Amino acid sequence: MADTDTPTSADPQDLVSIVRSADAPRDLRLFAARGLLPLERDDWMRALLAVSGDPDPEVAGSAVQTFAHLPPDDLVRFLEWGRPTTEEIETLSRHSDDHFVLERVIRHRGTGDATLLRLAATVTGAPQDALVVNQVRLLRQPALIEALLANPGLVDDGRRRLRELNEEFFEKVERRREQERLRREEEERLAREEAEGIVFADAADAAETAGGELDLGEAASAQAEDFNSASLAQVYRRIAAMTVKEKVDLAQKGTKEERRILIGDINKLVSLAVLKCESLAQAEIETFCSMRHLHTEVFREIATTREWIKKPKIQIALVSNPAVPLNVTLPLIKFLGMRDLRNITRDRNLPEAVRTAARKILLEKRG
Repeated sequence: MADTDTPTSADPQDLVSIVRSADAPRDLRLFAARGLLPLERDDWMRALLAVSGDPDPEVAGSAVQTFAHLPPDDLVRFLEWGRPTTEEIETLSRHSDDHFVLERVIRHRGTGDATLLRLAATVTGAPQDALVVNQVRLLRQPALIEALLANPGLVDDGRRRLRELNEEFFEKVERRREQERLRREEEERLAREEAEGIVFADAADAAETAGGELDLGEAASAQAEDFNSASLAQVYRRIAAMTVKEKVDLAQKGTKEERRILIGDINKLVSLAVLKCESLAQAEIETFCSMRHLHTEVFREIATTREWIKKPKIQIALVSNPAVPLNVTLPLIKFLGMRDLRNITRDRNLPEAVRTAARKILLEKRG
């Protein structure tokens, strides 16, 4: 890299500092841009980076040409061993479109958020994968998720991962509020039923004592139902205090009432664990299909389980639920009977696409 006109007297650190300064001599900046300064490789790279945005077109143009001839391995070596600053990493990333280099830029701890945000909107291949799987960065800077989702080159698997991450960590608060609201409504309903059950049980006792007409079997049944309603509220509170692992275990071994609560858990791992319970009955699946506060993945899992989806009651329950995604409901409409199709066309709570599809199939069957 030596040249007869190249400055040689300055200390390397001083020479880089001079190149970086606003009043650096033009000749010195031009030497740096052409890669002619007698410096160690890392300092040589720092000097080149310092003049890459030089206001002098000739200096900046020379720096661009020098960068264009640098092997990607040299840039990667500087990233890994040169201890670059955030600004140097940003500059380097602007002068390379090599996937190998950009991947290392994205994985580097010193890379600034602004650099990642800019790259997220355009990168593809390995650099994009490196961004998508870096949950720490994505959670720290949610704007990266938006930038990646807006990237026209984002692959389907990456889009799925980002939506799941967004749903799990950024929509969770809203969903937890909704879940809490539903839980409170359920507890209030159970409390009302409990109060009504106690009144009914007292009436049964009075009738039995007075020799009234109330059947003793019915009275006993009412008392048992009252006991179950009261205990269900306790089950809600017990489950709310569990960890995710404990809930998943309970989903496999719990009772019907516990499964009914767990299927609506905010964590979809718990909800999906309920569907893998060996003692799960078809009637429970039908009930799940009618619930509107479940994860969409629960409905998809039911729809892709052949043993369940071939049951007519499950088909109509899914189609009749406005919370079920269209890609689940629309393929099922053709299996419905005439009366169910008519009901679907009249249900204004359902998406227009579902009602239109039902109307079309109804006309075809009539013809």
